[in-house]
Amino acid sequence: MDMFEGVGRRLDEKGGTLVSIGQHSLNGYERNVLFRNNGDGTFTDVAFVNGADRVEDGRGLSIFDYDRDGQLDILIRNFRQPAQLLQNRGGTGHWLQFRLVGVRSNRDAVGARIRVRTATGLQSRAVTAGSAYLSGSSLVQHFGLGAATRVGTVEIDWPSGSHTQLRDLAADRRYTVVEGVDVALGR
Repeated sequence: MDMFEGVGRRLDEKGGTLVSIGQHSLNGYERNVLFRNNGDGTFTDVAFVNGADRVEDGRGLSIFDYDRDGQLDILIRNFRQPAQLLQNRGGTGHWLQFRLVGVRSNRDAVGARIRVRTATGLQSRAVTAGSAYLSGSSLVQHFGLGAATRVGTVEIDWPSGSHTQLRDLAADRRYTVVEGVDVALGR
């Protein structure tokens, strides 16, 4: 089988015949999906409800807090189209964000791991770079807290091997944490 057999084509509804869906893309025009985490190990596609279920030739996706309101927004880049910002205007829960600054580690703290513990459980994030095809997401790490208004413990493992522990942080803020300093600067 040729590696590129079927490129730009998909099976018809009956699953029998390849039909042409465009010549300018390796993956063709497909309906976008947007999944909501149900919190129980399952996900629900909410793209239709949120206006994200357009049929487009997607090339890039970035997730970041565009307006710094604590709700993650999405920037979509499609083939031969201008970028489109999907601004998140929903949700009522609390949140927390961390911008890490490496001193002994790399300046952007790529490779650091953050663990946030609240009364309802533990969440973990790793700082990564190059997270998507032809795009990247924010280095600021976002944690949704639901009804929690404070965070009991935050632990940060830096790429250099050092460790930072913070306690009793207020929600709905972005904190800057500098490696080697056990104080978070919030705004």
